Amino acid sequence: MNSSSILSPYKRSADHVQSPFRYPGGKYYALKFIIPFLHLPFHTEYREPFVGGGSVFFAKTKSLHNWINDLETEVINVYKHTQSKRLLELLVSRVVSETASRERHSIVKLWLPKSLLERAHRTFYLNRTSYSGIINKPAWGWEVGMSAPPINWEAPLRNAHKKLQGVTITDFDFEEIINAKSKEKVLIYCDPPYMLADQKRAYTKPFKSEDHVRLMKCLKRTSHLFCLSYDNCVEVKSLYKWANIYERNWNYNTANTSGQRKIGKELVITNYDAKELRQGQLF
Repeated sequence: MNSSSILSPYKRSADHVQSPFRYPGGKYYALKFIIPFLHLPFHTEYREPFVGGGSVFFAKTKSLHNWINDLETEVINVYKHTQSKRLLELLVSRVVSETASRERHSIVKLWLPKSLLERAHRTFYLNRTSYSGIINKPAWGWEVGMSAPPINWEAPLRNAHKKLQGVTITDFDFEEIINAKSKEKVLIYCDPPYMLADQKRAYTKPFKSEDHVRLMKCLKRTSHLFCLSYDNCVEVKSLYKWANIYERNWNYNTANTSGQRKIGKELVITNYDAKELRQGQLF
């Protein structure tokens, strides 16, 4: 990697784009403190075993090699359609002609797609029109004036298409991504489901207690650099007492309004020193 592609952790990524997804547990409001952790260590390969809605991947500067992954196969199917120029055109032509309405949402929710393109269409539509972007058990959640109309869904898909060029996209178990050997200097960012969260509605493949322990053991033995974000709780602190733990708080809006503010509390855990990064640091 040449020196010009190594950004200071204080600067916004030059290739930052917004994720095309709404996503439960998404990191949009936490980007200002997560991105500096990822820009800090030198690396030439970047991996995300739990990419989800991709807020962090799309905000971070791309490395020479990039690998995103998630067990949610329907989400990965949308990413693959977005990456391909031919499939992107087919997907865009479908979604921009959609109607965002409670009635249409009910119809799409019951739709049984017969092709990968139809599956991508259904998944993306439900994500954009459901409460919190939940597609596993979706509930109508699109509001006039607060959510982009379908005609505006094209731009984020095209922006994502550019960033996804050359990126490896898979739907494997997280251990395959973390354990994969490489001649590159690898940085892995993990954003698993919260340990204390209720996952039944949001995810088709919930993360169980044994998966949290399995992830910890996998990261403890890896020779790669890693950065992990988690809910701030005693259980996580106990599991990762052997690593570097940083507490971060941030403000975020609820109900898509500017008047309702909450404070997010999260842990960032690394196997490299990041003490120089201050709370609230911008990127």
